[in-house]
Amino acid sequence: MNSPSREIDVRYMPIAVSLLLSAWHVLANPMPNVDGFTYVRVANIFLADGLAAAFDYYPSAVYPVLIGTVHRITGLELFAAAHLLNALFFALLVYSFISLALEVRNTRRVALLAAATVLIFPQLNEYRYFLIRDIAFIGFILLGLLHLVRFNKNPQFLNGLCFCLATSAAAAFRSEALVYLVFGPFVLLLSDRLTRRTRILSVLKIELISVAFLAIAVTIISLMKVDIVTSVREAIETYRPFLTAAADSLNGVTSPISDVVFGEYGANFSGQYIALFLMAGLSAILLLKLVTGFGVPALLVMLYGFGNGSSETRNRTLFPVFWYAFIAFIILLIFLLLTRFISTRYTLLFCTTLMLLVPLIIDNILQKLPTNPRAKAVKNGLFFLALFCFIDAHISFGDSKKSVQDATDWLVANIQPNTAVLTNSSYLAYESGLVADYDKVSRYIDSETISNTQYGTMLALSLDRGVDALVEHAIEFQEVVLVQRFPAKGDVEFAIYRRLGN
Repeated sequence: MNSPSREIDVRYMPIAVSLLLSAWHVLANPMPNVDGFTYVRVANIFLADGLAAAFDYYPSAVYPVLIGTVHRITGLELFAAAHLLNALFFALLVYSFISLALEVRNTRRVALLAAATVLIFPQLNEYRYFLIRDIAFIGFILLGLLHLVRFNKNPQFLNGLCFCLATSAAAAFRSEALVYLVFGPFVLLLSDRLTRRTRILSVLKIELISVAFLAIAVTIISLMKVDIVTSVREAIETYRPFLTAAADSLNGVTSPISDVVFGEYGANFSGQYIALFLMAGLSAILLLKLVTGFGVPALLVMLYGFGNGSSETRNRTLFPVFWYAFIAFIILLIFLLLTRFISTRYTLLFCTTLMLLVPLIIDNILQKLPTNPRAKAVKNGLFFLALFCFIDAHISFGDSKKSVQDATDWLVANIQPNTAVLTNSSYLAYESGLVADYDKVSRYIDSETISNTQYGTMLALSLDRGVDALVEHAIEFQEVVLVQRFPAKGDVEFAIYRRLGN
């Protein structure tokens, strides 16, 4: 497999499989994630009032604007347009992942192993039906990384240009891509293929292209009458409370966290170590999230490979990959220190980047199979891990959403259109057409929310997150009465109540 045409051909089938898997996930999970309703709202604003209005409503509006654009071109319903767009971004991610593996080892088997890895990686594929910006962000980041790897091999202007294009495109979906745009090229200073002067000039060349791209992007956005200054200010303001809270919590003996952790008396002696305490604890949380992000099968393969003397960590072609993983880790650590929470979803880029090691390690294992006395056990083990990952990634064992769908249908059929409705389900709010601000529905309901509703209001509630206990309390004090429950028999998952008067 040395010709470029055959290299390209081997990626066609995985891309087709990726598109089919995306379709399968959407059909199996007809209810979008909560963020999806925000994006559809912004897409509607873009279609009705234009680009500037969309960015005024939601500063990171590129993704929903693309949804609206696909809708306008194809005529598809907005959620269908969004899923089509997501499927294409997943295809881009698959293409970039396989291409990166081929840059390290250009064989058909590595291409197939890379395809299998990215298509059954559970943490990534579980988001196939989610409407999120992360997939586009990761797809373009990996595409930029691909061209950075190629630039590292051959510092041609086109590779540098493609790196800047792809990474700038990633920044349109998540602003942290700018970190990779600025700091990513510094890995070229470690190249052993170029002279010191060439390395420095290569970095400067890419940085100048990056600055030019940013200047062009800002100019175009300004010409479209989008207030980019306000958007940036709002993004900064989002993190201001976290910065203030972090500064207060690290303020030694005066920190309220010191009293909670060490006690009022102990804080006088140990309060000065609160920063060290928080760093250790939050680092442990991050480590756990990263382990969860990789999953046990991938970690077992990596441990097996490193334990058997894998040479991949010394492969200079992979240096940009390790550099990107390092940048991703630093971003995750800073985010965790500021906000003191992190979702496994945020670890996707770090984990997906290092997952490139998996097909290479498995390829090494397969090369040594003929001389391995436990070849059959190794084959069986790899097959079991692959099957486990496929089931975990593509077969849902979660709760059925039928109760929410049935409740939506019942509500539409049985109440007047002008009846006030309170719900904690974005799906019900959107599909019923009874809640105008469907994108602002909160999944969390407290007792005051129930008490402050107008008399006669219909409360359509998912009974998770402690809502069942709140409702039982409201029934006991005759604030609400049960109207309908779903399902009719068995454990109640969703219920409709009416707010009672005095």
